[in-house]
Amino acid sequence: MPSSESFPSDNVVELSLTPDLSVLSVLARAVEDFGAARALPQDLQGRLNLVLDELVTNSVSYGLPEVAEPELRLRLAVDRDAVVAQLEDNGPAFNPFEEAPEPDLSLDLSDRPIGGLGVFLAKQLADSSTYERVGGRNRITVRHLIGGKSDGE
Repeated sequence: MPSSESFPSDNVVELSLTPDLSVLSVLARAVEDFGAARALPQDLQGRLNLVLDELVTNSVSYGLPEVAEPELRLRLAVDRDAVVAQLEDNGPAFNPFEEAPEPDLSLDLSDRPIGGLGVFLAKQLADSSTYERVGGRNRITVRHLIGGKSDGE
């Protein structure tokens, strides 16, 4: 997976994911193994897993169904004080951080329209999140500071 960032190779894991929802259990296991091998806090692993679960679900459910040869890739890396996850797919251009509908949190749960809550959660749980369109691919990068947000609380 091309990247504008470089990390020591022992701190990087790259996965090609099956572009269907069955991959979510593989994703959870990969995040757990990555975190355990690097002694990352359990809370960080949980937040990272939830964020990636939501982003992969969006790609699989909305971005890739019409693509003839769908591709979904994940890169996990530790960069000094942060875990960096990059998710790429070859679906149509879509910036979830600008184009996904904002959920109306003032409505009762039963009255809320479907859509936007997963991206909202991803933005809230990550320390930073960015979108790029690179070489015909959507690239989402999320960073979780080690010791940031609620780690260690």
